[in-house]
Amino acid sequence: MKIFSKETFKANVEGYTIFDCAFNTVDRFCFLLVEEKESRDILPRTRFLVLGLDGPKAPRIGYYDTGEMSFSTIARGFDPEEYVAVDTVSKVYSSDSKRRGEEIPIENLISLKTPVGTMVTIRRVVRVAGKVYAVGSNRRLYRREGIDQWVDLHSEGLGAPMPADYHDPKLSGSWSRVMGFRDLSAFNEKDFYAAGGEGDLWRFDGKAWYQCPLPTNAQLETVCCAGDGKVYVSDLHGNVWAGREDQWAQVARSELSWGSQPVDAFWFKGRMYFGAQEGLYAINDDKELVPLGDLDDGVPSSMVTGRIDISPDGNHLLTAGPYGACLFDGQTWTRLFSAYDFR
Repeated sequence: MKIFSKETFKANVEGYTIFDCAFNTVDRFCFLLVEEKESRDILPRTRFLVLGLDGPKAPRIGYYDTGEMSFSTIARGFDPEEYVAVDTVSKVYSSDSKRRGEEIPIENLISLKTPVGTMVTIRRVVRVAGKVYAVGSNRRLYRREGIDQWVDLHSEGLGAPMPADYHDPKLSGSWSRVMGFRDLSAFNEKDFYAAGGEGDLWRFDGKAWYQCPLPTNAQLETVCCAGDGKVYVSDLHGNVWAGREDQWAQVARSELSWGSQPVDAFWFKGRMYFGAQEGLYAINDDKELVPLGDLDDGVPSSMVTGRIDISPDGNHLLTAGPYGACLFDGQTWTRLFSAYDFR
């Protein structure tokens, strides 16, 4: 199906780049777009573009604009069913079958101030065991329960513990760099892994948190609980470790420059995929993280690949680059749209 005509592409996408994506079904998606601007004196507009390719009136195209969010990420929750986006200072957008729009920022609902007086930075939102979580600095996780409803796991007595010298005023300014979190993944609702900071990797068993002895102090970026039973963790340069609980080993080396590092990691059809703003990566036989195009034929360019989400049934991978998006079923790549089709 052709999603856009030249006219509808100009009305809905032109002038924006794609920053993130979220999967509902194989026929329904949401893309987070950011306005292209030369000046940053005023925040660029953020656009949430919802596409539906099913039904008698397909394609269905709708969007919501805001100028109040920056560095947002988006996830699709299924309990409740909705798209949710949060930016670094906790501003929230959501969309379900009946409404779409901005909500009360998380910091206006619950305190984001840490015990040492600093503020939590929201690093991303993710879907875990059907729920949406906002992942924050200082080992903070916030569970989404519905419109204007967030729960700080610390308020339930289920938050990750702080270091013994956490209240030392000489160290308070460095904790957001030293400690996580930046990403969250899970095998189920009682087996979470959260990563970030300088090798700061933790496991949650539904009742308590346990620090994992990852053999690195590198800045961690992603974590994925994979279909082979292992947990994969990547750092700022694309190095990858794998293991579970107390057993970890490096499984890939890389020297990606800052800005090219993985920001997404998902297991799909028997392989780990890593997504960055500059395309897709995977691990080769020499234990190196390399562009996916070095391993497979027919991989679309980084202009239409990079950010990743997986369909709830696990049968399709959605990926978006700055100027388009693709679907992959493990065998065939299908380009959904590309800005270059209209230039």
